[in-house]
Amino acid sequence: MSKILISGYYGFANAGDEAMLTAIIESLRQVEENVELTVLSGNPEDTAAKHQVRSVYRFNPWAVIQAMYASELILSGGGSLLQDVTSKRSLLYYLSIIGLGKFFGKKVMLFAQGIGPIRAKWARKLTSFVCNKADLITVRDRESASELKEMGVAAAKITVTADSVLSLKPVTGEGGRILLQKAGVDLTKPVIGISVRPWAGDARCFQVLAEAASKLQQRYGAQLILLPLQYSVDVKACEKLRKALACQKDVFLLNERYNTEEFLSIIGNCDLLIGMRLHALVFAAVMQTPILAISYDPKVDSFVNAIGEKPVGTVEKIDGDMVVQAAAAGWQKAPLEQNKNIEILRQKAQINSDKAFALLKKG
Repeated sequence: MSKILISGYYGFANAGDEAMLTAIIESLRQVEENVELTVLSGNPEDTAAKHQVRSVYRFNPWAVIQAMYASELILSGGGSLLQDVTSKRSLLYYLSIIGLGKFFGKKVMLFAQGIGPIRAKWARKLTSFVCNKADLITVRDRESASELKEMGVAAAKITVTADSVLSLKPVTGEGGRILLQKAGVDLTKPVIGISVRPWAGDARCFQVLAEAASKLQQRYGAQLILLPLQYSVDVKACEKLRKALACQKDVFLLNERYNTEEFLSIIGNCDLLIGMRLHALVFAAVMQTPILAISYDPKVDSFVNAIGEKPVGTVEKIDGDMVVQAAAAGWQKAPLEQNKNIEILRQKAQINSDKAFALLKKG
């Protein structure tokens, strides 16, 4: 039985990161059904219960060291863990997990990570030094691979795969229909999902988006569902957007903690998803729901480009008329090409787990 320790931003009620953990666990168990998994988490009791894994508190040094000793492979995985835009302390934390793993003689893999931005010179040098100690690195896009190489990480260690969440299979829409009906949504009318997050300069963006969404409501008789993917941080952003809307009728803020399957099912019931959050867009892609992306970070651009689309705007630069036009076009467009691209990414996402077990068997 293989013993793997997983490190990431887990146990903090972020739907995207929880979906990554779900996807990582499922893909690992597809390769080895009885693999023994331990997860470092901000809420170990919740993580253990939801995912049927062992879990320890990520800020308990002794528990983390014990978990490392008991493991054969340490996965630093999922998401944009190595970046210094939101926090330099988190960058140091994740680098320390990688470094400690190698210090204790364990095999270490960066698993489907999105790298950067890392702006501070000292942070780039430290990231390069630590990542060069890792045994294997898979990244979810070409831009992340380029960023690592620019910092001096050996190209031979790096493989471009895809975001682990893309390995998830589509779910039935029944659960989502029940949740939407419970919230008061009339499923005989069109439904537009909107996922926003707080970001610098978001006030103007939300105002423009609200004006565009109001026009779409009028044009299609649509209902708007506001989806906070990180609870409760995104709730405040959704409330700010709701206040900016011209009409409060047929607007629903889904202010609950949903799990990955529930989010997928809810988004699968949308006719269109307008999203800032990367994993709201990934969920929509998995469920074959048309998307309009508003970029706040290069990782959003990378994913949207990979599925053959383009962002409709950025937080800093967004035009309401363009949003309305893009929505009209997306509403009518068959997602055949998008499906083809997503299937390619889905196959690449499974490579992450295949490589993890190949590393375990090596030497």
